[in-house]
Amino acid sequence: MAFSAIKSIGLMFGRGNVEKKSRALSRKATALEEGIDKEIEYIFPGSEDDKDIKKYFSALGIKPTSDKTKIRSAYISRAKEYHPDISREENAEEMMKLVNEAYSALSEKSLGVDNLRDEKKSVAAMEKLALELYVKLRNSDYDKMVGIARRGVTKQEFSAIVADFCDWNKRFSRVEKAITGRLDKRLKALERHKQKCVGFEQKISRDNLDAMASANRCISGINESLRKGYTVRSYADIAFANARERIMPIEQKQKKSLYKSIR
Repeated sequence: MAFSAIKSIGLMFGRGNVEKKSRALSRKATALEEGIDKEIEYIFPGSEDDKDIKKYFSALGIKPTSDKTKIRSAYISRAKEYHPDISREENAEEMMKLVNEAYSALSEKSLGVDNLRDEKKSVAAMEKLALELYVKLRNSDYDKMVGIARRGVTKQEFSAIVADFCDWNKRFSRVEKAITGRLDKRLKALERHKQKCVGFEQKISRDNLDAMASANRCISGINESLRKGYTVRSYADIAFANARERIMPIEQKQKKSLYKSIR
Protein backbone atom coordinates (compact mmCIF):
# COMPACT_ATOMS: atom_id res chain seq x y z
CA MET A 1 0.00 0.00 0.00
CA ALA A 2 1.35 3.41 -0.93
CA PHE A 3 2.65 5.57 1.91
CA SER A 4 0.21 8.37 1.03
CA ALA A 5 -2.75 5.96 1.34
CA ILE A 6 -1.53 4.72 4.74
CA LYS A 7 -1.12 8.31 5.90
CA SER A 8 -4.69 9.14 4.76
CA ILE A 9 -6.12 6.17 6.68
CA GLY A 10 -4.14 7.23 9.76
CA LEU A 11 -5.49 10.77 9.53
CA MET A 12 -9.03 9.43 9.07
CA PHE A 13 -8.84 7.29 12.22
CA GLY A 14 -7.09 10.11 14.10
CA ARG A 15 -9.84 12.53 13.15
CA GLY A 16 -12.48 10.06 14.28
CA ASN A 17 -10.86 9.80 17.70
CA VAL A 18 -10.67 13.59 17.97
CA GLU A 19 -14.37 13.96 17.17
CA LYS A 20 -15.25 11.21 19.67
CA LYS A 21 -13.21 12.98 22.38
CA SER A 22 -14.81 16.29 21.44
CA ARG A 23 -18.33 14.88 21.87
CA ALA A 24 -17.42 13.35 25.23
CA LEU A 25 -16.04 16.66 26.51
CA SER A 26 -19.14 18.50 25.28
CA ARG A 27 -21.48 16.06 27.03
CA LYS A 28 -19.55 16.41 30.29
CA ALA A 29 -19.61 20.22 29.98
CA THR A 30 -23.37 20.21 29.39
CA ALA A 31 -23.94 18.03 32.47
CA LEU A 32 -21.80 20.34 34.64
CA GLU A 33 -23.52 23.44 33.29
CA GLU A 34 -26.94 21.93 34.03
CA GLY A 35 -25.74 21.20 37.56
CA ILE A 36 -24.90 24.86 38.08
CA ASP A 37 -28.32 25.84 36.72
CA LYS A 38 -29.96 23.49 39.26
CA GLU A 39 -28.05 25.04 42.15
CA ILE A 40 -29.08 28.53 41.05
CA GLU A 41 -32.66 27.30 40.76
CA TYR A 42 -32.41 26.08 44.39
CA ILE A 43 -31.21 29.53 45.50
CA PHE A 44 -33.77 31.34 43.35
CA PRO A 45 -36.85 29.08 43.03
CA GLY A 46 -38.62 31.67 40.92
CA SER A 47 -42.06 33.23 40.76
CA GLU A 48 -44.91 32.41 38.39
CA ASP A 49 -43.63 35.11 36.02
CA ASP A 50 -40.22 33.43 36.01
CA LYS A 51 -41.84 30.12 35.07
CA ASP A 52 -43.49 31.79 32.07
CA ILE A 53 -40.12 33.17 31.00
CA LYS A 54 -38.56 29.71 31.24
CA LYS A 55 -41.42 28.38 29.11
CA TYR A 56 -40.55 30.95 26.45
CA PHE A 57 -36.89 29.90 26.39
CA SER A 58 -38.04 26.31 26.00
CA ALA A 59 -40.32 27.27 23.10
CA LEU A 60 -37.32 28.75 21.28
CA GLY A 61 -35.17 25.73 22.12
CA ILE A 62 -32.46 27.68 23.98
CA LYS A 63 -31.09 27.93 27.51
CA PRO A 64 -31.97 30.76 29.92
CA THR A 65 -28.29 31.77 29.66
CA SER A 66 -28.79 32.87 26.05
CA ASP A 67 -28.27 36.51 25.17
CA LYS A 68 -30.49 38.58 22.88
CA THR A 69 -28.46 37.73 19.78
CA LYS A 70 -29.03 34.00 20.39
CA ILE A 71 -32.69 34.66 21.13
CA ARG A 72 -33.17 36.36 17.76
CA SER A 73 -31.26 33.61 15.95
CA ALA A 74 -33.40 30.95 17.65
CA TYR A 75 -36.57 32.85 16.78
CA ILE A 76 -35.67 33.01 13.09
CA SER A 77 -34.89 29.28 13.10
CA ARG A 78 -38.18 28.40 14.84
CA ALA A 79 -40.16 30.72 12.58
CA LYS A 80 -38.83 28.89 9.52
CA GLU A 81 -39.71 25.57 11.14
CA TYR A 82 -43.27 26.39 12.20
CA HIS A 83 -44.48 29.06 9.75
CA PRO A 84 -47.91 27.82 8.52
CA ASP A 85 -46.98 28.54 4.90
CA ILE A 86 -43.94 26.25 5.13
CA SER A 87 -44.43 23.73 7.94
CA ARG A 88 -46.34 20.47 7.56
CA GLU A 89 -46.71 20.07 11.33
CA GLU A 90 -50.32 19.72 12.49
CA ASN A 91 -49.80 22.22 15.31
CA ALA A 92 -47.71 24.63 13.23
CA GLU A 93 -50.10 27.57 13.70
CA GLU A 94 -50.29 27.05 17.47
CA MET A 95 -46.49 26.69 17.77
CA MET A 96 -45.91 29.77 15.61
CA LYS A 97 -48.15 31.77 17.92
CA LEU A 98 -46.14 30.57 20.95
CA VAL A 99 -42.82 31.31 19.22
CA ASN A 100 -43.96 34.86 18.43
CA GLU A 101 -45.17 35.32 22.01
CA ALA A 102 -41.87 34.01 23.36
CA TYR A 103 -39.76 36.28 21.16
CA SER A 104 -41.85 39.32 22.03
CA ALA A 105 -41.63 38.63 25.79
CA LEU A 106 -37.91 37.88 25.83
CA SER A 107 -37.03 40.84 23.62
CA GLU A 108 -38.71 43.19 26.09
CA LYS A 109 -37.01 41.59 29.11
CA SER A 110 -33.96 43.18 30.71
CA LEU A 111 -31.87 40.03 30.85
CA GLY A 112 -29.62 39.70 33.89
CA VAL A 113 -27.34 36.96 35.17
CA ASP A 114 -30.03 34.31 34.89
CA ASN A 115 -32.27 36.33 32.58
CA LEU A 116 -34.85 36.46 35.38
CA ARG A 117 -33.67 38.85 38.09
CA ASP A 118 -31.64 42.01 38.56
CA GLU A 119 -28.93 42.31 41.21
CA LYS A 120 -31.07 44.02 43.86
CA LYS A 121 -33.80 41.37 43.68
CA SER A 122 -31.24 38.55 43.63
CA VAL A 123 -29.45 39.81 46.74
CA ALA A 124 -32.76 40.37 48.56
CA ALA A 125 -33.98 36.86 47.70
CA MET A 126 -30.75 35.25 48.91
CA GLU A 127 -30.67 37.33 52.09
CA LYS A 128 -34.23 36.23 52.87
CA LEU A 129 -33.28 32.60 52.28
CA ALA A 130 -30.22 32.92 54.54
CA LEU A 131 -32.22 34.49 57.38
CA GLU A 132 -34.96 31.87 57.16
CA LEU A 133 -32.45 29.04 57.25
CA TYR A 134 -30.56 30.67 60.13
CA VAL A 135 -33.74 30.88 62.22
CA LYS A 136 -34.45 27.18 61.59
CA LEU A 137 -30.92 26.18 62.60
CA ARG A 138 -31.02 28.41 65.67
CA ASN A 139 -34.34 26.94 66.84
CA SER A 140 -32.96 23.43 66.33
CA ASP A 141 -29.77 24.28 68.25
CA TYR A 142 -31.81 25.83 71.06
CA ASP A 143 -33.98 22.71 71.38
CA LYS A 144 -30.83 20.56 71.58
CA MET A 145 -29.37 22.83 74.27
CA VAL A 146 -32.54 22.66 76.38
CA GLY A 147 -32.73 18.88 75.91
CA ILE A 148 -29.17 18.44 77.21
CA ALA A 149 -29.88 20.71 80.18
CA ARG A 150 -32.94 18.66 81.14
CA ARG A 151 -30.91 15.44 81.18
CA GLY A 152 -28.79 16.95 83.92
CA VAL A 153 -25.37 18.57 83.52
CA THR A 154 -23.06 20.51 85.79
CA LYS A 155 -23.06 24.29 85.71
CA GLN A 156 -19.64 24.25 84.08
CA GLU A 157 -20.80 21.84 81.36
CA PHE A 158 -23.92 23.89 80.71
CA SER A 159 -21.83 27.05 80.42
CA ALA A 160 -19.78 25.35 77.68
CA ILE A 161 -22.99 24.31 75.89
CA VAL A 162 -24.32 27.88 76.08
CA ALA A 163 -21.01 29.23 74.76
CA ASP A 164 -21.26 26.89 71.76
CA PHE A 165 -24.88 27.91 71.18
CA CYS A 166 -23.95 31.60 71.27
CA ASP A 167 -21.31 31.14 68.56
CA TRP A 168 -23.62 32.51 65.89
CA ASN A 169 -20.78 32.98 63.38
CA LYS A 170 -20.22 29.22 63.32
CA ARG A 171 -23.95 28.68 62.84
CA PHE A 172 -24.10 31.19 59.99
CA SER A 173 -21.17 29.44 58.30
CA ARG A 174 -23.42 26.37 58.18
CA VAL A 175 -26.06 28.52 56.48
CA GLU A 176 -23.58 29.71 53.85
CA LYS A 177 -22.42 26.16 53.15
CA ALA A 178 -26.01 24.93 52.87
CA ILE A 179 -26.89 27.63 50.34
CA THR A 180 -23.78 27.93 48.18
CA GLY A 181 -21.64 24.90 49.12
CA ARG A 182 -22.80 22.73 46.23
CA LEU A 183 -22.60 25.66 43.81
CA ASP A 184 -18.97 26.27 44.83
CA LYS A 185 -18.12 22.60 44.23
CA ARG A 186 -19.79 22.61 40.82
CA LEU A 187 -17.97 25.79 39.80
CA LYS A 188 -14.62 24.23 40.74
CA ALA A 189 -15.52 21.09 38.76
CA LEU A 190 -16.45 23.17 35.72
CA GLU A 191 -13.19 25.15 36.01
CA ARG A 192 -11.24 21.88 35.96
CA HIS A 193 -13.21 20.65 32.95
CA LYS A 194 -12.58 23.94 31.17
CA GLN A 195 -8.84 23.36 31.49
CA LYS A 196 -9.28 19.93 29.89
CA CYS A 197 -11.27 21.47 27.02
CA VAL A 198 -8.70 24.22 26.48
CA GLY A 199 -5.87 21.66 26.49
CA PHE A 200 -7.78 19.50 24.00
CA GLU A 201 -8.52 22.49 21.75
CA GLN A 202 -4.81 23.37 21.62
CA LYS A 203 -3.96 19.86 20.41
CA ILE A 204 -6.50 19.79 17.56
CA SER A 205 -5.06 20.03 14.09
CA ARG A 206 -5.80 23.42 12.53
CA ASP A 207 -7.30 21.76 9.46
CA ASN A 208 -9.93 19.89 11.53
CA LEU A 209 -12.43 22.73 11.37
CA ASP A 210 -15.41 20.80 12.74
CA ALA A 211 -13.55 19.71 15.87
CA MET A 212 -12.15 23.23 16.35
CA ALA A 213 -15.63 24.73 16.08
CA SER A 214 -17.05 22.15 18.50
CA ALA A 215 -14.30 22.81 21.06
CA ASN A 216 -14.77 26.56 20.78
CA ARG A 217 -18.54 26.24 21.31
CA CYS A 218 -17.91 24.02 24.31
CA ILE A 219 -15.47 26.51 25.90
CA SER A 220 -17.80 29.41 25.12
CA GLY A 221 -20.70 27.63 26.85
CA ILE A 222 -18.51 26.88 29.86
CA ASN A 223 -17.41 30.52 30.12
CA GLU A 224 -21.02 31.70 30.05
CA SER A 225 -22.02 29.21 32.75
CA LEU A 226 -19.05 30.22 34.90
CA ARG A 227 -19.90 33.88 34.45
CA LYS A 228 -23.43 33.26 35.60
CA GLY A 229 -22.34 31.09 38.53
CA TYR A 230 -19.72 33.53 39.78
CA THR A 231 -22.13 36.44 39.44
CA VAL A 232 -24.63 34.61 41.64
CA ARG A 233 -21.78 33.83 44.03
CA SER A 234 -20.93 37.55 44.25
CA TYR A 235 -24.58 38.27 45.03
CA ALA A 236 -24.31 35.68 47.81
CA ASP A 237 -21.37 37.49 49.40
CA ILE A 238 -23.40 40.70 49.54
CA ALA A 239 -26.51 38.91 50.85
CA PHE A 240 -24.56 37.04 53.53
CA ALA A 241 -22.88 40.25 54.71
CA ASN A 242 -26.29 41.96 54.96
CA ALA A 243 -27.74 39.03 56.89
CA ARG A 244 -24.82 39.01 59.32
CA GLU A 245 -25.34 42.70 60.04
CA ARG A 246 -28.96 42.02 60.94
CA ILE A 247 -28.22 38.94 63.04
CA MET A 248 -25.25 40.25 65.05
CA PRO A 249 -27.00 42.81 67.33
CA ILE A 250 -29.84 40.37 68.07
CA GLU A 251 -27.45 37.57 68.96
CA GLN A 252 -25.31 39.83 71.13
CA LYS A 253 -28.38 40.80 73.12
CA GLN A 254 -29.49 37.17 73.43
CA LYS A 255 -26.01 36.15 74.57
CA LYS A 256 -26.07 38.63 77.47
CA SER A 257 -29.50 37.38 78.49
CA LEU A 258 -28.44 33.71 78.43
CA TYR A 259 -25.24 34.27 80.41
CA LYS A 260 -27.16 36.30 82.96
CA SER A 261 -29.59 33.40 83.44
CA ILE A 262 -26.85 30.86 84.32
CA ARG A 263 -24.93 33.00 86.81
